[in-house]
Amino acid sequence: MIRQSERKNLVYCNLGNAYISVSCNPGAVVVFHTPKACSHLALRNYWSIKRRGLLRDPLAMLPEKNNLFVTGISDKEAIFGGERILRQCLLDISQMENVQYIIVVPGCTAGVIGDDVEAVCKDVEEKTKLPIIVVSGAGFMSKHYTEHNIKMLETLLERFATIKPKDREKKEKLAVIIGENSGAGNENNVREIKRLLQYFGFTRILFPPNTMTKEEFAMIPKADLILSVGIAREYYPKMQEYARVLAERYQTKCYTGNYPKGMAETKVWFEKIGEVLACEAEAKQAWKIENTRLEKFLQKKREVLSGKSYIFVIGYASRYFDPKFHLETLSAVGAELKAVVLHNDLTSKEKAEQRKRIMELTDIPCYTEEEIKTLAEQVDFVLTTTDLIDLPHQLSISIQQVGIWGLENLLNKVSMAIHGHGRRILYEY
Repeated sequence: MIRQSERKNLVYCNLGNAYISVSCNPGAVVVFHTPKACSHLALRNYWSIKRRGLLRDPLAMLPEKNNLFVTGISDKEAIFGGERILRQCLLDISQMENVQYIIVVPGCTAGVIGDDVEAVCKDVEEKTKLPIIVVSGAGFMSKHYTEHNIKMLETLLERFATIKPKDREKKEKLAVIIGENSGAGNENNVREIKRLLQYFGFTRILFPPNTMTKEEFAMIPKADLILSVGIAREYYPKMQEYARVLAERYQTKCYTGNYPKGMAETKVWFEKIGEVLACEAEAKQAWKIENTRLEKFLQKKREVLSGKSYIFVIGYASRYFDPKFHLETLSAVGAELKAVVLHNDLTSKEKAEQRKRIMELTDIPCYTEEEIKTLAEQVDFVLTTTDLIDLPHQLSISIQQVGIWGLENLLNKVSMAIHGHGRRILYEY
């Protein structure tokens, strides 16, 4: 992290994200056509990804073994080309058991030396009859991995989602969510959106391209609803547009309003989903149930949190994080914001953007990171996006709260952070 400076334009390598996106898919194998050292970008997340996949669905058919391979481009291949070792790697993998398809991700080195990865993969696929999909991984090839995610999903659909819309047979009500596409996606958000969609009769929710079998890819053209979700404000429109493309292709309904975040937006989410599905009465009844649950919970929490004071330390840029929802939730139970601290993880420009947003939400002043300790001594707890050293009663928060469960979880964790019980810091998720 570049502290108290101007961050340069980031160049995104897609290696780790490409692996994460399909690492929990049964039968999928990922090949990095890179030097061996590049494997750490993916493999270090393997066990965390697998754990989250099982938390999302305890019955999920996850791969039993590590499914990442690296060709190991060396100095020799950098001079004479690495197509030979890529070809041999793919042929070796094709002889393994339970391999259904291969995702090949060429990195920066392969791009610089000019390996014709597409031609090699096409040739091996013709010989082995095993689907081989190439997804660009070089950092200099794009501005953001969102583009690669969409291309990967599109290619997987071209290969495996061959059922035409007119051939659909309705067996269960299916929703497809575009954007929560990494195996490390927050399992709590996934669980909550599943719960909320059950109000509208959805019995199966898919989050392509991860934690999916080939058969589930073939179900996507049968979807009754396609939704888009996302975090980064500048890239989310790409997911929205792609969701609309899929909805038009498969002649189904589409909602691009993102996750329901905060009390007001959750109510709007129910209303909009009701309009899209033409079931406004069901949506109204669903919100009535959720709102009743929420009001009972808020009343209970007001007895504990009313009058409690806190400071809010923000280290996330406004393109990722809007403090509005956390402020609204805490205000609803009577917690009192005393100060906002703009952390030095933000650049000067990002601080100015967050300060402007804070001024739109509250008249509470903003302070610098150097003043955190003095401010923290005067309040009951510290709400922070960034772990702080030697400060008690911290609650480290996530970027977004999803649905009513997200609000309840935040307030429960605030209560725990205040009491502490010997812990310096708690985490919202």
